[in-house]
Amino acid sequence: MSKIRVRISFRDYKDAELEQKAQHIVQSLTGNAAFPNPTPALADVQTAISKYAAALANAIDGSKQDTAIKKQSRDDLEGLLHDLALYVQLTGKDDAAVILSSGFDIAKTPTPVGVLPKPDGFSVNPSASKGSVDLYVNAINGAKSYQYEYTDAPVTPTGVWHVITDTATAITVNNLQSGKEYAFRVAGIGSDPTRVYSDVVTSFVL
Repeated sequence: MSKIRVRISFRDYKDAELEQKAQHIVQSLTGNAAFPNPTPALADVQTAISKYAAALANAIDGSKQDTAIKKQSRDDLEGLLHDLALYVQLTGKDDAAVILSSGFDIAKTPTPVGVLPKPDGFSVNPSASKGSVDLYVNAINGAKSYQYEYTDAPVTPTGVWHVITDTATAITVNNLQSGKEYAFRVAGIGSDPTRVYSDVVTSFVL
């Protein structure tokens, strides 16, 4: 059975939404018998919420300094909520109903992506430097990185594919022989070891 995890990140919340969520958490934990000794103290969290609310108001049509103060007050509030979430995680003991009663959300359980799909949008273009080409592929959902490969053209069963692994969807391959034709392909790298390659693209190198 997978462990229930409390959502501890609040970066996705818009400014006003964060204030509302934080206030809901404080209200939910106040007098909640399942969480008798919140750490940090709810009074400290409430103080941070009040400061953040004031900073939000001042930042509307305010100065750069007001915006900086709002950012700092948000960071302070998020830090307290993060620590409070850890307390709820420990005290909630994997009981979803109890954890949800705190006002916090439960993080989604990651699921294996499986075999990644065949890459699309793969292209090979001359680079600004002699003996180089630029490779590009559309981002693949679930890919942690990309396995770019090239070999002499035309492709043969005994040809050796040279491998370049990179997290970027656009790379430059250097040190190729000018005037020579190469074959290129790419595959996404995910949790599954299976590699599904793009169509092979051939190109002469300038």
